[in-house]
Amino acid sequence: MFPRSGILSHMSLHGGEHRRSFLNLFFEVALITIGVFLALWANNWHEGREHRAQARAALRNFAGEMEANRQATQHNRQYHETFARELHEFLASKEPPSDDRFNTSVHFEGMRPVIFEHTAWDLALATQALSYLKPDLAFDISKVYTQQNAFQKLEDSFLSAVFTPASLSSDNLKGLAPTMMFYLDDVNQQEPALVSRYEKVIPEVKRALSGEAR
Repeated sequence: MFPRSGILSHMSLHGGEHRRSFLNLFFEVALITIGVFLALWANNWHEGREHRAQARAALRNFAGEMEANRQATQHNRQYHETFARELHEFLASKEPPSDDRFNTSVHFEGMRPVIFEHTAWDLALATQALSYLKPDLAFDISKVYTQQNAFQKLEDSFLSAVFTPASLSSDNLKGLAPTMMFYLDDVNQQEPALVSRYEKVIPEVKRALSGEAR
């Protein structure tokens, strides 16, 4: 039989080793947990930083592109209004709609369609940058580009359907002039509406960009 003191000593030694093993395991688990937490935090911080950078880049692109589109739209406003007025007077006259009278009374310099830039929108969709903007602002920007796209389609369909060699002959002037008049009615409604939307959304984008920079 073993002496009582030897048994107690053996049990004490075994208990101490058990406690040390438990503490070591606890610290290992704690360190692993902390390491995983720090890795996740660093990853989230890195992703958040990238998302903020993409949002700032998208805002800068939107501000510049919408300003360019606003200026292009505004640039033709007076011409389209004057052209529509002269064309209306030409059609309202009781004189025959001849080429000579058209060239004299209507200062026609082409339809001057607006070619809208949309690279910023395409890039934002490709990089999912819209999801990093505030929902209300992203919605307002989307409405601008939706309206631009609808107007661009109107312009494209009109120009491709109307301006053909056959339609531009003198025999078709009587039918072409009213068609241009109807088109200009739409243009002179949509262009001011677009300019108004630009003047609302561009300052919103610039304010958001200023806030992101701070």
